Amino acid sequence: MTSNDNTTVVLVHGAWHSPWCWNPVVAELDQYGIHSVTVDLPSCRTVDGAPAGDMHADAAEIRNTLDRYEDVVLVAHSYGGIPATEGAAGHPAVRHLVYVAAYNADEGESLGGYAVPNPGPDVLNPPADLTMGENGMMGVRTDRAATLFYNGMPAEAAEAAVAQLRPMSAAVLSQTPTAIAWRDIPSTYVLTGQDNATPTVVQRELCKRAGTVIELGDSCHSPMLAAPKRIADIIGSVVAGR
Repeated sequence: MTSNDNTTVVLVHGAWHSPWCWNPVVAELDQYGIHSVTVDLPSCRTVDGAPAGDMHADAAEIRNTLDRYEDVVLVAHSYGGIPATEGAAGHPAVRHLVYVAAYNADEGESLGGYAVPNPGPDVLNPPADLTMGENGMMGVRTDRAATLFYNGMPAEAAEAAVAQLRPMSAAVLSQTPTAIAWRDIPSTYVLTGQDNATPTVVQRELCKRAGTVIELGDSCHSPMLAAPKRIADIIGSVVAGR
């Protein structure tokens, strides 16, 4: 694979996660000589027990990261697609967006608005699968997290991933992007066919907004952990302009 020394890949995690989830992909990109950085979203951090920020703060954090580079491929997973869509809009450094099982939301669309009726026993079912805590934080039920995010992964790896999850701001459920990057920036959508968190039926509608769609039919919600080389190969192809 051909690397581009001028390109930086910016990786954005999803709800309840943090940059650790991209570590396997970062290692693969390193093997290809592709520079990458991760963003730690404020909505998934706390200050004195309260959220460090909301979705718009996440978008600002992403944009602040983009400001440090001149040529960026921006990759967002799951919820991270919403602040990435806002934060990247009109940014001169971003030449391509990659949405991995992500919500490439439009104006007026919010994370809480994508629930599907009669989701089935394995698919995310808010609010039943969520826990609401004090100070505006919410979590995902630990007894459901492996099924929602890491189905099909080895049990030990799934358990280790569940242990890394953290609460996040409940405000993100209702917040919508104020600017839409994918209208003006080329994008690729990576659709995960065995996804219990971003239901595949929802992804099939969202991916219509992307110029390129790549289907990982056997993938759970977290291919950056379950199949990091496949994700790195997709990113690498975008970086190389293929």
